[in-house]
Amino acid sequence: MNNSIIPIIKELERVYDALALKFESKHYRPIITIQTKGRQKETLGWHWTDKWQSGKKSFSEINICAEDLNKNPIETLVHEMAHHANTCDKIDDCNNSGYHNKAFKTKAESYGLNVNKQGRHGWADTSIAEKLQKILDEIKPDYKVFELYRKEHVTIVAPTKMKKWHCGCTIVRCATALNAKCLKCNNYFEVKEW
Repeated sequence: MNNSIIPIIKELERVYDALALKFESKHYRPIITIQTKGRQKETLGWHWTDKWQSGKKSFSEINICAEDLNKNPIETLVHEMAHHANTCDKIDDCNNSGYHNKAFKTKAESYGLNVNKQGRHGWADTSIAEKLQKILDEIKPDYKVFELYRKEHVTIVAPTKMKKWHCGCTIVRCATALNAKCLKCNNYFEVKEW
């Protein structure tokens, strides 16, 4: 078992370069990264324009989310390649809210992806079409490297210590014992099980 993400990044770069050759792309390869998706539950990856700097030259980034490396990172890579190509061609294909427009759909389909509407995200739902699968069969991605992935962070919420106290006319909540009398109805507050 390998405990390094370097083979994963190398494989993503190799597949990117092979696909760029097949697609006759004239655009530079962006920096390919693997990072957590954080709180973005639905996100599998992203393209971020001019995120990296070397001297006076800027580079875009394609990220594949670490928690989803075991899903279909190649499909995510091609999805983000379509964004990168549109960005390089100065074509807006996605707004700040993540809505993928028809310009994205057109480029993604030209790269061999099936594209469907996905609610508020527009034309964001992609999958590998038969045309692209044939190209991938030639390239032969090494899917074994994607067996290493980051576990989802699970937040455990402790049960609340708050209790509801009721006097007959009012409900109050507190985490400690309450020894009080209501000034409105003149009753003592008691714990009420709901």
